Amino acid sequence: MELIKKLSAGRRLSLSDARELESLSIFEAAELARFQLSRLDPSGEVGYIVNRMINYSNVCRAQCGFCAYHARAGRVDSFRLSDGEILEICSDAVGRGAVQIMLQGGLHEDFTLAWAESLLKKIKSAFPKLCLHVFSPSEIVWFARAAGVSIEAAVAGLKSAGADSVPGAADMLVPRIRKSVCGNKCSVEEWVSVMRALAKFGMRSSATMTFGLGETFTERLEHFDIVRSLQDEIGVFDAFIAWPVAPENTMLEGRLQRVGAPEFLKTIAIARAWLDNIKYIQSGWLTEGLKIAEIALGFGANDVGGVLMDEMVVRAAGIDNKATAQNMRRTILNAGFCPRERDGFYKTLRTF
Repeated sequence: MELIKKLSAGRRLSLSDARELESLSIFEAAELARFQLSRLDPSGEVGYIVNRMINYSNVCRAQCGFCAYHARAGRVDSFRLSDGEILEICSDAVGRGAVQIMLQGGLHEDFTLAWAESLLKKIKSAFPKLCLHVFSPSEIVWFARAAGVSIEAAVAGLKSAGADSVPGAADMLVPRIRKSVCGNKCSVEEWVSVMRALAKFGMRSSATMTFGLGETFTERLEHFDIVRSLQDEIGVFDAFIAWPVAPENTMLEGRLQRVGAPEFLKTIAIARAWLDNIKYIQSGWLTEGLKIAEIALGFGANDVGGVLMDEMVVRAAGIDNKATAQNMRRTILNAGFCPRERDGFYKTLRTF
């Protein structure tokens, strides 16, 4: 395959390869991805993490078209967790073996930088060993705007309060798509600014892509290219995660068809081939289920992500996939790899 020859010669995929990449069968895409993975991570290990997602509220001004979870979508009653309730959930998660907490919610006047810093201090004081993978770039931009401070100052404050890393939550880094489905969230430029601020203060992130939003194939590659270029510059990303949108129960229902498993797998494979500077690519069990996640391990993925106890945003769209540490290990073993339990910084805790 010419694309494999290109990678073998130390050259990168580029937008000039779009036509050839788009025409690949999923089997050819898998071959390309496995070749790239053999160069980036020949260990044969696949990671997972025991963590918990805490959605602290669904009261959100963003009102993204692909979200069934925000209060105005009418699928979930509006709610807000108190700090005490969040601490109770953290305690329960630690008791169930969690080493990481993810904390995300809505864009609303009640959620300020001062509130976020105060909450993180409480969590870190009570559970100093927990990795806090918290908020999103859009939440951080929201905090900064309301507080009248720079993005850098907001990130510095969150780090000082106990934040360890920030989920990438990039949606689609294409202005045309963002304007149509999530125009109230941060811009592409602001998202990049958050990533640069994280790198400046020694924090980590992941890069994500929500796809199937009506974007073209080339626009997906443009998203990959922004991520790869930024990683070249600042090296902030530990992993890449692709999420196919679930239009059911959202404002996009009836306008978009959900991406099928073959297209999801091909997208994972192309992400692996393109993102030659990001070691870990997750296999997307939350939206696709563990069986497809198992197959994705043959398409260049080498991490199955976290168990995400009690995640609610995806479930609001009618998807109710669940995972435990045990069935994650089984998924990895079934695919012919060695399970690697890891922490929030992708460091190995134990292998099986």
